[in-house]
Amino acid sequence: NAVNFIAEILKTTLFSNTSFLDLLVDVPGRGKVVVDIAYGGAFYAFVSAEKLGLDVCSSKTRDLVDAASAVTEAVKAQFKINHPDSEDLAFLYGTILTDGKDTYSEEPTTNICVFADEQVDRSPTGSGVTARIALQYHKGLLKLNQTRAFKSSATSSIFTGKAVRKFGIHCLQV
Repeated sequence: NAVNFIAEILKTTLFSNTSFLDLLVDVPGRGKVVVDIAYGGAFYAFVSAEKLGLDVCSSKTRDLVDAASAVTEAVKAQFKINHPDSEDLAFLYGTILTDGKDTYSEEPTTNICVFADEQVDRSPTGSGVTARIALQYHKGLLKLNQTRAFKSSATSSIFTGKAVRKFGIHCLQV
């Protein structure tokens, strides 16, 4: 017998803290790459896949995973991340490779999140979207209460989010 499930999608509000921009990271086999780090429930490194010679929409998933993992390991080796409230959260959870389309548009911007032990999130990643919104707001690419859509390159699923207020906590030691 088939069982039908009905899923209700609820609106969720997540708050993020300060982002760390333009960190120069020496990634073995890839050279020096400028990376942003932001927190949205977990710390992520963000970099355009293009800066690594890849396309987040058309490159092979294995190639994207390898590149993201190399960035994650390089950041972990070169920077210490601190969380203001919990040592358990004071680590880089993964790297999110983007399509580089960070300037506001009504069209979704696409990314792939590689986290933990080279796992790929099928969604745009809730905590990653929250962190990416914080980055875009901090860089002046997104205004308060301006909704932005984020698309997963793995499944084409879309999350939307917006920055609702400004606040900051510094917790990265460079």
